[in-house]
Amino acid sequence: MTSPAVSLIVRTCNSAATLPDTLASIRRQTVAAEVVVVDSGSTDETLDIARAGADQVLTYPQHEFSYGRALNRGAASARGRYCGAVSSHTVLPREDWLEIALAHLDAGAVAACGAAEDAVHRPLTAPLHADAAYLAEHRYWGFTNTASCWDPEVWRAEPFDETLVASEDQEWSWRAVAAGGHVVADPRLLVSGSHRRQAGLRRYHARMVAEIRALEHLRPLAPYPWWTALADWARAVPLDPFVSRTRRFGRTRLLDVAARWDAGSGARRGTRPQPRVAALGQAQEHGQGQRVGRA
Repeated sequence: MTSPAVSLIVRTCNSAATLPDTLASIRRQTVAAEVVVVDSGSTDETLDIARAGADQVLTYPQHEFSYGRALNRGAASARGRYCGAVSSHTVLPREDWLEIALAHLDAGAVAACGAAEDAVHRPLTAPLHADAAYLAEHRYWGFTNTASCWDPEVWRAEPFDETLVASEDQEWSWRAVAAGGHVVADPRLLVSGSHRRQAGLRRYHARMVAEIRALEHLRPLAPYPWWTALADWARAVPLDPFVSRTRRFGRTRLLDVAARWDAGSGARRGTRPQPRVAALGQAQEHGQGQRVGRA
């Protein structure tokens, strides 16, 4: 049997409301993809939908879940020349999405994903090639598995960290390019990240804090005093890279500022959070998303 060009890993948990549209957007692609659903304890109709629409369905208990573990299990079972991830709450916005992403990998990229802006909030009008030096300089801007493709040979040498509660995608990208190579951020590959806020304000806030603290553990955060927080709520372009360039004085901007403030509270008190765990536990949405271009 001929191997598919790409295998896309879709992490699910109670995603019945959104999974059909996710799978349909993959099946509409100009490049045929193997779909590998990795489910961690769904109790709704997610598994029925997955079995009807995916090529492989892998299951394991929710208490064993982490973003990295789900991706590693899916990638280990994948048969494609390339691998990728698509959130179970995400719709690929164009039918040539995979075609564009795989062209970047064929040209030598380690991985590819979407982005609206570069690391200093300048709108992207062309693909950006981010190497190890660029990712090291812009530590809070990076690769996202909301929708992505990557080279499985690199993954075999550097699998995803299964102990991180969040930001496994950015952490992986640092290791993936350490020996050379680059990640491509392409504005044509940008997907909506609205599902992060649609899950509810409390969950959005908790997820943002988890992502920021995961990166703080790996690369210490800069101080975030109250005057910077206030400025980031009011400025057209925030000072802190974790705060999105949404409407100033708006609710989303305030949520981002509050999450950045809460995540930095340990540093202000002289303590450090503990972002590494064996499982995320009761994770409600398995389409990770920290975030090139806030996807």
